[in-house]
Amino acid sequence: MRHRIRLIAAVSLLACAGASHAVFVNGGFEQNNLTGWTVGGGSNPGLTGTPPFTGASVQITPGAPGPASVVGAGADPRAPGITLPRVGQYTAKINDENTGARLTTLAQTDTVTAADVDPADGLPHLRFSFAPVLDDPAHSPDEQPYFYVVVRNVADNSVLFEQFAYSGQPGVTFQPGTGSWKYLPFQNVDAVLPASAVGQQISLTVIGADCSLSGHAGYVYVDGFGSAPVGGGGGTPVARVPVPALGNIGMLLMALLLAGSGMLAWRRGA
Repeated sequence: MRHRIRLIAAVSLLACAGASHAVFVNGGFEQNNLTGWTVGGGSNPGLTGTPPFTGASVQITPGAPGPASVVGAGADPRAPGITLPRVGQYTAKINDENTGARLTTLAQTDTVTAADVDPADGLPHLRFSFAPVLDDPAHSPDEQPYFYVVVRNVADNSVLFEQFAYSGQPGVTFQPGTGSWKYLPFQNVDAVLPASAVGQQISLTVIGADCSLSGHAGYVYVDGFGSAPVGGGGGTPVARVPVPALGNIGMLLMALLLAGSGMLAWRRGA
């Protein structure tokens, strides 16, 4: 009987652990590696167009995958306000403090399932946390280090969520780090997907980029990818983002909703 109880408890713990980071494989990086994720990159030739920048502004010169790692407990010497790890025992670090106009991407594609539905509202959620650390050489905006996070619906490549900021971007509440470095404390994202998202594939990409002139670095910490709330740590909540059902009308409504939210204040303030 005792062994049976232990077995049931173990199975329950495994089920809870799996559910905590549904949607993405190894979403909390608790395997102490990047299993389930694809690391890519190249170099940053600079952003196209003029502010406000979006994902359409991002350019990548093909090359070797950039640096990506998993970090445990410790302090970031360039961003004293960031406590690591964000949640659990490990957090991913995309790109690093070394220079060279390098750009690193971290990506994964997975399927939204019924396990990602939040019983509080009956809708699937995508939640995660990010914290960019960027040197600020005060170049022109298109040459600055930057970070970018985007979630897309694979079927039609529509954007479900995106966030972009370059170092020192006006309207973004960057904190002063050491020297010319700036950073954001961990930001908690809660993207509320439509009920129709269950059964659909979504892709997520994170980019950390050096300045295009090669002398200044930028990187971003990410953690807690899944459908459950990101617990622990001291993340700053980002406004919940309702994502309408797909289609032209749905995407128009999403644009109107986001235009009135604080999420786009970063881009408008550029």
